[in-house]
Amino acid sequence: MKFVNVIAAKEIPDNIARTLQEQPARSGQYNWLQVFKGEIQCFDQIKERLDDYDVITVNMAPSDHALIPEIRARLRSSSTRLVVNNDYVTECWPKWDINPDSYRHLQAMGDMVFTTEAHQASWMIPGTFTMPHPTNTGVLKHFGTDFKDDAIASIFHWWHGDPYHAYQACKIAKDEFGIARSKLYAYNESRDKLKRWNKTMFDTYVPIVPFPDYLQSIMGDKLVYDPNPYHTYGRNGVEFACTGTPVVGSNRVFSYNYLFPELTCDPFDLNDTMKKFSIVMNEEERTKQILADAAKKVEYFNYKNSKKRFTEALQIASDRGGYEYNQRALVKGWEWKK
Repeated sequence: MKFVNVIAAKEIPDNIARTLQEQPARSGQYNWLQVFKGEIQCFDQIKERLDDYDVITVNMAPSDHALIPEIRARLRSSSTRLVVNNDYVTECWPKWDINPDSYRHLQAMGDMVFTTEAHQASWMIPGTFTMPHPTNTGVLKHFGTDFKDDAIASIFHWWHGDPYHAYQACKIAKDEFGIARSKLYAYNESRDKLKRWNKTMFDTYVPIVPFPDYLQSIMGDKLVYDPNPYHTYGRNGVEFACTGTPVVGSNRVFSYNYLFPELTCDPFDLNDTMKKFSIVMNEEERTKQILADAAKKVEYFNYKNSKKRFTEALQIASDRGGYEYNQRALVKGWEWKK
């Protein structure tokens, strides 16, 4: 299968180029390129030879929306399959300033449509597949660290930008369990809604750094807390399962529910959160078993299983008519799902 991810740019952006070069690779969308030995290309560089590929993928980020009808128009008589995927939590869609019906029409221009989490799929056109992105689990399981820190860590999600509850829970955990420090990883001050108070909140703010550096550091912390309030598949949970890192995570995140069910909690329930912190801090043998179970279940996300899911979904999408099926599903709407 000749596979390409197409982006709307004159050249590959630096942040994407750096991500593709990282070893080990972080989980997420660009792992599909490794799964299918594919490539990433700017649209203008291949627009006259789209038929050379078996599968063209476009991530439905706002910056790439205009590519979808352009590619669809150029593939009218082609056997090449256009696969469009939503990689954004549905709670963030209103921030795009796009007509909701226009977004559904973009989805229907694909031969196959997929997203990474079931709540997202429920708001997309009928026939949308749910497939989390792949992870190179074998490599991550062999990644180690000599770093150790008496710290509780949390993760800053730039598209949320609100560390209010994470800070409160980490502060209380420090007092309750005698933890020396709190950390906030992937911090971006320009996105922080509470930045005017950040000098008195977390003890350490860690900016976005290369993935291997981030992973080595957070693996050495005593406990990770991720109260993500959005519905997402959650690549962080997959990575923590591979590295044996204890994490108390939001029950709105698929990977935490699937891999760490005993450690998930409602992101706005502090009492339950503290109970889950207590498991990690006070029940060593139970925590070891939780991590061992997660290490087994995480193979769901490996390259082999991800390739199988994608290939089977593409066959189903092709057999039922691809683009033509999605156009009919768009018109039929909710009735088509029944």
